[in-house]
Amino acid sequence: MLAPFDIFRIEANEEVLWVTCAEDWKSARSAVQQLMASSPNEYLIFSHRTNNRLRVKPRPAAQRTTKAAIFQIAYDQVLMASRAELLKAYGFNVFSVLGNAGAKEALTGGLQYSLFIIGHGAPPDARKEMAQWLKAKYPQVPILALNPPYQQELAPADYNLVLNGPEEWLFVVEASTS
Repeated sequence: MLAPFDIFRIEANEEVLWVTCAEDWKSARSAVQQLMASSPNEYLIFSHRTNNRLRVKPRPAAQRTTKAAIFQIAYDQVLMASRAELLKAYGFNVFSVLGNAGAKEALTGGLQYSLFIIGHGAPPDARKEMAQWLKAKYPQVPILALNPPYQQELAPADYNLVLNGPEEWLFVVEASTS
């Protein structure tokens, strides 16, 4: 049986070499960080579950301290808190609000965000209205929609995932903010 994640090193001549595998997203991310410390090449993390690929490039020292800012719109207090803590544990700056009204009010501050996350706990019309509003106000910022099983896609979002644990959406967050 294949491990869920394979890690490859990308050489200067674009040759791709398998390096190792990992059982979960956190282990894969940790392995790449360790590999980059000793060999600052580009690396590729491949997920066998989703067929997603994340190309990780070494950043200049000046950029290593800057963290992506993520704005999360949640519709459940407990899920909002747990997602925020998980994102913070992965090094992201997170601003979270409950509901569309809270999001619109909070986004009047003019701060810059790298990604918007729309939670799954509201009716489809409310989520779609929020995504459309975000696209109109912030057309350059990608939107990740975490969808319930009965709703496969939120049309205005750039990334759509059926919510099924954090591994898949963390993969998209990392890819879209790197």
